Amino acid sequence: MKGKQMNDHRFIPGNRMVQSSMRLNESSQPSSFSPSLIVEGLKSDIFKHTAIGELKAFGQNLQSRPLEIEELRIFFASVGAFILEIPPGILALASRITDECLKKSPFAALASGARILFAAVDEYGLNDMERGLLPTHHQLYVDMAAHWEITADDLVNAAYTLPSAKVFGHQVAQYYREQDILQGLGFHLAVETTSTLEFGLYLKGFKKFARQYKLQLKNDPILNFLFIHIDVETSHREMGLEMVELYTQGQPKLVDQVPCGAFTFMESYGRLFADLNQMLFAKQQSTAVCHPTTVV
Repeated sequence: MKGKQMNDHRFIPGNRMVQSSMRLNESSQPSSFSPSLIVEGLKSDIFKHTAIGELKAFGQNLQSRPLEIEELRIFFASVGAFILEIPPGILALASRITDECLKKSPFAALASGARILFAAVDEYGLNDMERGLLPTHHQLYVDMAAHWEITADDLVNAAYTLPSAKVFGHQVAQYYREQDILQGLGFHLAVETTSTLEFGLYLKGFKKFARQYKLQLKNDPILNFLFIHIDVETSHREMGLEMVELYTQGQPKLVDQVPCGAFTFMESYGRLFADLNQMLFAKQQSTAVCHPTTVV
């Protein structure tokens, strides 16, 4: 099971492959505000949601035994169904915000959209143009799956994709591209808030069974997709929080609309991991039960 090596753009955990993305914020108007208590509290509410319990249970299951090849296909295709929609969705949301802000403050609109576009720069591999185009995050995902001889066609094969994952992928596309912008921002915040924990759990599972997964190095570059996301997602989340405050100007009636999008994401997110736990680890009792409509 030989994966495609990425020697040209090797990522060292703990160091950004770029310093890149922060330049967007440096070139924007300086931020002199702090996120409102409502928005700041949303991060805490996301981590209290029952979906996080299901995600953590999945992480524990990944550390209980290595996945077989057919199970890996289901895992990569199902998770990939929503990962596939996120980068173009971020780009679409940044464009929508820019267009909306052009109506109100034309020469400040780019600075507003930049706070979401910031995340897309990493996703599209544009974060270190002095070195040229880097692999996109989609390319890194395909490279990681290829280590287990899982092809790009496998990743979009309906036979390997759980039904809840298909629904989730369509929902990601809808919220970034079509839903009310405030709900789209809430959805985006939930994406960025959960990513570091999610990818960290995958990494622990793969590293625990490094020999069985044929990983040769402590920080094997085949896992660059995970390393990079663990490194950059917190900054993406914080920039999203700034965008919420900037877009709403701290008006409670507007800020209160943001959690709807965030919890819509969490409900589908929890359902996906509940289904993955059931499909891949049915004989092992999950330590968490997801009730998708419940928010703690």
